[in-house]
Amino acid sequence: MKYAAAKAPLIGVAFYLALIVPLEFSVTLGGLRLSPYRVVLLLAFVPLLLRMVRENKLNAADYLITAHALWALLALCLYGGLASGIESGGIYIVESLGAYLLGRMAVTSPETSRAMLQFMLTVLALMAVFTLPESLTGIHFLREASRAVMGGSALPIIEPRLGLHRAFGSFDHPILYGVFAASTFAAAYYVIGKERLKMRALAVLGLIAGSAFVSLSAGPFVALACQGLVLGWDRITKGIQMRWSILISGILLMWVAVTLASNRGFVKVFISYFTFSPQSAYNRTLIWDYGSAEVARHPMFGIGLGDWIRAPWMSDSMDNFWLLTAVRYGLPALMFLVGAIIYIGIKQAQMVSRDKELNRFRMGWLAIMVGLAVSGVTVHFWNALFAYFFFLIGTGVWMTRPVTHHSKIMLLARLAATLPPQPVLKKQH
Repeated sequence: MKYAAAKAPLIGVAFYLALIVPLEFSVTLGGLRLSPYRVVLLLAFVPLLLRMVRENKLNAADYLITAHALWALLALCLYGGLASGIESGGIYIVESLGAYLLGRMAVTSPETSRAMLQFMLTVLALMAVFTLPESLTGIHFLREASRAVMGGSALPIIEPRLGLHRAFGSFDHPILYGVFAASTFAAAYYVIGKERLKMRALAVLGLIAGSAFVSLSAGPFVALACQGLVLGWDRITKGIQMRWSILISGILLMWVAVTLASNRGFVKVFISYFTFSPQSAYNRTLIWDYGSAEVARHPMFGIGLGDWIRAPWMSDSMDNFWLLTAVRYGLPALMFLVGAIIYIGIKQAQMVSRDKELNRFRMGWLAIMVGLAVSGVTVHFWNALFAYFFFLIGTGVWMTRPVTHHSKIMLLARLAATLPPQPVLKKQH
């Protein structure tokens, strides 16, 4: 029995494929845009919810993500009225809680996790066939082909960087494509590479890094860098007790030191050094100033989809996922979401076992979450990437539980495969 022989869950495959379908293939129903991934989530939402409740294995993360989605619904109702709030809040619940449920209920074991990851990497490799030439030529192959078939508005004009064009892939913006690609780096390292950088693993990691690079966006670079730092720390501190406590303490001390040594605060310093240009850094600093002031004025329920106060010449785009969450839906919504991620991470850390394979899955998920959490300070997750982020959160839940009976069988099979063949004793007559 091979560990990698399991098939990726059908609903997970359908959702992942729907994520990469260009926006042009969406349909509008009564003012509601139904993109392919939203259709998948709408069809799967109730069955997945009923199944989760029926199995009676709810944990704190389930309640926290549900509270986050419902709080956002309440904030939107307070902002736009009941009818408008239910419409916009309903789709928010589908994209957040629905995507979380899909990841939680579809990816439930080492077998399904590995199969899903292998499928995701295959899709990324196929997409790279288009995005790498896209970066060199400036021809947005996937989006332009979609526009030719379905129609739609022209793509935004984005200035090249480093002498290269920024690749969209099938997404709405290069940032989204880059973060989407970068999100698989740590999982590929731990699960595919098995911490040994052989040629196949190096090729896979190079593919991911190259796909993220052609977006030429700071967010994907930050996501890759943070994952790399976690991987490096894990590699060089093997055998050291309390190594993760040491790392967290070091980060906190650095936060305090930067805050005390600078009059700008840690977040502003971070933004200044993790952007492509001084202009971009300046703009993101202003976003932080005006956005945090908005949170201070509306801490409980935010401002919904209302316009935030800013300088007249500034764009309405708020390039900070965490800040925008607090601005729109209030601090409680932000804390529910952050609390769910932290809870899953802590529970995973408590479940470290003798099975090195399972531990690699946990490390991969934790490193990915760190990368996405930090990159979220410099970019916003919207549309397909937003739903994908919640899907990834859900995929980490199975790792918070003890090894299942099925997983134990798989572990024994893997151990047995490593043993030398035993001689067969002939019966004596």
